[in-house]
Amino acid sequence: MAKAKKKATRKDAAPAEGATTTVAAPAATGKKGKRVKAPKAAETKAPPPVDLEALRKPVDEARTALAVAEAEANEMTEKARAMVAGAKDAYRKAVAPYREACRKAEVPCEFEGGRGANVSEKVSFEVERVEKGVRVAVKGKPGTSEVIPLAALKESINKAAYAFCEKHVGPREKVGNKGGSLSNRLRAVLR
Repeated sequence: MAKAKKKATRKDAAPAEGATTTVAAPAATGKKGKRVKAPKAAETKAPPPVDLEALRKPVDEARTALAVAEAEANEMTEKARAMVAGAKDAYRKAVAPYREACRKAEVPCEFEGGRGANVSEKVSFEVERVEKGVRVAVKGKPGTSEVIPLAALKESINKAAYAFCEKHVGPREKVGNKGGSLSNRLRAVLR
C-alpha cells in the first residue's frame, strides 16, 4: 500500500530562505485556560457638568413632603388612640351597673371582662431546714407547722408540697397553685 502524501500547512511549511522568523508571545489565559482579553486603554473623557442645584430641589421637596406625611400619621394615630380610650371608658360606665345588677340577682353576667378577682387570698410559707427534714408553716396561721421528712421529699417534692397545701390551705380547685410555690421553696432550701 502506498502512503498518502501529507499536505503541507502553514505551520509545517518551512520559512522561505532569507526570511526571519518571529515567535509570538503566548496569549494570556485566565481560570480554566480561557483566553482573557487585554484591557482597553482607559479613555479620559471629562464627565459632563451636572447642575446640583437642579437635582437638590426635588430632594428637598420630597423630604418636606415626607415630614408632613409623618406628622399627619402621628396625629391620626393619636386621634385613633383617643377614640378607643373614650369608647372603652363609655363601655365600662355602661357595663358597671349591669354587672352589679347581675350580681345582686345572682345571675351570671355575659359581659365579664378585665381582670377577674383573685382565686384566693395570698399565702406565704415559712420553710426551714431542720435535723430530720424541713419544717413548713403557713405564715399568719398558727398550728400549721409541720416537719416533712427528708425521705418523703426525696421521693417527690411536689407530692409532699401539694399534700401539705391540701391539708392546711385548701383544695387546689379553690386556692389555686399554692403547692407549686411551696415546692419551689422546698427545692431552694434543699440545695
